[in-house]
Amino acid sequence: MRFGYFFAGLSAFGLLHSTASAFEECMAMLKDPHGSVELSCDEGGTATLKGGELFLVNRITNGWTVYLKSGCRGFIQKADLQLLPNEPLMKLNFDQEKKSWRKLQSARDDQLGEAGFVFKGLGLNYFKILTAASNGDENAMALFYLACGGATDGAAAEDCFGRGWELFHVIGDETFAKFVSGQGAKMRNRLADILSSGDQEPISKPKPYIKRYFPKTYELLFANEE
Repeated sequence: MRFGYFFAGLSAFGLLHSTASAFEECMAMLKDPHGSVELSCDEGGTATLKGGELFLVNRITNGWTVYLKSGCRGFIQKADLQLLPNEPLMKLNFDQEKKSWRKLQSARDDQLGEAGFVFKGLGLNYFKILTAASNGDENAMALFYLACGGATDGAAAEDCFGRGWELFHVIGDETFAKFVSGQGAKMRNRLADILSSGDQEPISKPKPYIKRYFPKTYELLFANEE
């Protein structure tokens, strides 16, 4: 999956070492209540982390991937953070992906990515379908998740399932649940598999997260497992 890019200006911060034997994503804030850090966003532009602001972090090899409520996603190599493991995870914001999908509708083959290339082999435009689905087109939603679950594997599946997770957020619970309610058991099982496959960056336990922020969809796809 995609990680952020290194940004400068963090020399005043010390590396935080977690005492936990294994780190899971959690909410965090800067320890300095008056501090701030400039963050370069993966999607372009910058954002400022301010003291007292809550954000989600995920520990990776060289630092932290940071997710802001604005939708900015970036990378911190060194920072003095206060981890908040008991704070409920915030809802992720992938709305900015719509702009990227629109731009990539006319992408060259070398810009399509693994899943986009597989879709092209099926005579489908990956990013046109994503764009239409993100605008609430149920036929496009069905086409995307059908092809995503049935025609990809390996790196293509990872990319496709990751995009499916982002699309799910962009569509929103109300519209997505309406779409799910019109699907048969086979498609519902496929949707459940895609949304809980382990490619839900940065959420390691997607079902409780979906239950919290997408209750209508959860009821249709996962409630019978309880």
